[in-house]
Amino acid sequence: MTESTATIEPVGRSRRARPESVDPYRDPAVPRRVVIYVRVSREEEAEGHSLNAQERECREYLASKPHWTLVKVFRETHSGKTAKRPEFQKLLDLVYAGQADAILTHRLDRFSRSLHDILTYFRELKSRNVILTFAKDEFDFSTEEGMLQFQILAVFADWYLRNLSRETKKGKRERVLVKGLHNNRLPFGYRKGEDGIAHPVPEEAAAIHEAYERYATGQTTDAKLADYFNQLGLRTRRARPFSKDSVREIMQNETYLGLVKYRGDLYPGQHEAIVSRELFDRVQAVRKQHARRPRVYSPTIKVYLLSGIARCAACGRTLRAQGGKTYNYYREMSKQRGFSCTHASKAIRQEEAEAQLERLITVIRLPDDWQAEIRAALDDTDQREERLKERKRLRKKLRRVAELYADGIYDRATYHQKRDELQQTLEALVVPTAESALEAGYQLETLADLWPHATAEEQREIVQLIFARVYIDLERQRLVRVVVSEDFHLLFQHHPYLTADGEGGYTVRAALFND
Repeated sequence: MTESTATIEPVGRSRRARPESVDPYRDPAVPRRVVIYVRVSREEEAEGHSLNAQERECREYLASKPHWTLVKVFRETHSGKTAKRPEFQKLLDLVYAGQADAILTHRLDRFSRSLHDILTYFRELKSRNVILTFAKDEFDFSTEEGMLQFQILAVFADWYLRNLSRETKKGKRERVLVKGLHNNRLPFGYRKGEDGIAHPVPEEAAAIHEAYERYATGQTTDAKLADYFNQLGLRTRRARPFSKDSVREIMQNETYLGLVKYRGDLYPGQHEAIVSRELFDRVQAVRKQHARRPRVYSPTIKVYLLSGIARCAACGRTLRAQGGKTYNYYREMSKQRGFSCTHASKAIRQEEAEAQLERLITVIRLPDDWQAEIRAALDDTDQREERLKERKRLRKKLRRVAELYADGIYDRATYHQKRDELQQTLEALVVPTAESALEAGYQLETLADLWPHATAEEQREIVQLIFARVYIDLERQRLVRVVVSEDFHLLFQHHPYLTADGEGGYTVRAALFND
């Protein structure tokens, strides 16, 4: 036997040899628990490949694998270029929990079109002995050629996604520059016609023009115009009552001039203008005047001590500081903002709310040994480090919740609920430094003496420095809970009218109103 044709067999195996790695794709006859994932896309629907069609073809493929068992079908009704899809995330949760070990999709691009996501999840799933398989794309992952084919197709899927994004941007640019059409959602006042052009809605257009005429006189505000729209029975494009914020958008929108916008630049549009350039410019000039000085109908600026920090005890939303003909108020505005609240539209007079707060402030007395007490409370370094880590984790979760809301995965109500829960937990993890807490103590020691001599502006600065939030029960007309700024948290444990609630705040005792 020549050396070129000799077959050399091993005589044994080293005791220190590494164990052979297990390739989950090497034996297709292994029983598998399978989840099917189908996802919608615009071009797919145009070709007739609906979710039902995808699922049917996946089930037909699964029928050819008698040793595989279907666990669940996930149907994604949201098209998206990222992995932040609700059903996709549920699928991963189930797989990572060990309840399935195979994912079946119609084609590779139904799993993802992002090259990064495809390769990242492929490695992650393989490390968990979970296989990724497709009804219409066959890959032999046990060979180098099969892996090459898979990665080439993944590159094309990624290219398609990026090209689609470029084409979409190009299409938007052409809509504006060439066709003079509006991109995205049409504003209040217009509806899209059968010709694709925005056409004024007569009743809405008349109300908008009247609102511009009124504002140009300098004798009205966004809030009053919101009342005007609501009294006419009009609603925003989201079917909500108008607020001063939604009116502010209307009063600065160049679409009403017959213009369309692309990347900050304005171009002539095909749609009919609702207001003239002369009227639009007059309104903008008045808005600039209002921004520079007190409004002409209000000779003085009223100082509200609780502006921005007063909250409704029922729903937790910010109360609006609001002036009236005789009295000023802190009013609950959920109805105007499109929310619901059991105390909707109720209010407390400004002087009543601020008188209660003033009493809370002026009765503060610190014990003689408060400095030593603070130092002792902050000496536990390990506890401090743990709290700092937890605060960092919670802030990361808050950012994640905001991202999910921005991506459309969370609706508005879910976002607010999750955000408020995380913020409440974050408030309970107070981590002041010794220096800042001591400085806050020195300020509180003299506060009762200084308060009566402070101007309204100075009192507001003091309140905003000490308090993060003040909750008011509008039914009982009482302050019921406060959340103090971090540096003051330890000092308020000695307050005669407050009790720590274990959630980062203090409940107000009834004695404040009875003594």
